[in-house]
Amino acid sequence: MKITKTDREILNSYIQTMKGMGAFLGSGYELILYSLENQSIMMIVNGEHSSRKIGDSITDKDLNILEKAKKMEEGNQHLVYFSRNSSGEPMKSMITPIEGSNHKIIGVLCINFYLNTSFVKVMGTFLPEHNSSQKAPVIDSFSEDPQSIILQSLQEAKAQIESDTSIPATEKNKAIIEQLLVNGIFQIKNSVVIVSDLLSISKNTVYLHIRNYKTKQNN
Repeated sequence: MKITKTDREILNSYIQTMKGMGAFLGSGYELILYSLENQSIMMIVNGEHSSRKIGDSITDKDLNILEKAKKMEEGNQHLVYFSRNSSGEPMKSMITPIEGSNHKIIGVLCINFYLNTSFVKVMGTFLPEHNSSQKAPVIDSFSEDPQSIILQSLQEAKAQIESDTSIPATEKNKAIIEQLLVNGIFQIKNSVVIVSDLLSISKNTVYLHIRNYKTKQNN
């Protein structure tokens, strides 16, 4: 299928939204964006569930369900259904077509919730408590002390990173800084100086890790 530049821009506009949805919903949800230009995955969030990756082909099952969705009443062209993946894991799924110019369907958005996700992980997404399942910092909206916000987020990031045995000791500070960057902490004034003091490293080291992470994400 040939699609226009405008169509590609429409599909690209879903990427940032998917990242936000993945962060909000939690690790139990897998989000997949297919482009029908080459019938392959254009973006995937939490792809560890299926081991699928960008560039993988759309499945026959998703194509069949897409055809059913296209036949639904206009404005309500989506399907919610239960199924299992290739490993036999139960899922609750949603599939919806994406329209481009001239109402032509140019892509597909799929959301899969893995029903065997532990209750702790599910609740950790919604409860503002310090635990290993809570990735986002717990920030009091009424706090007037930026340093307290930074300290609180740093403590949570340290607890998460230091409990991860897959990260070498020499990479811990780097991983903590990357987590703080993802959480938006470095948007706070003087945050680099405060974090460098709390981690007992130079601010130049903090800036280095920030630059390297941004470069990695842009490649």
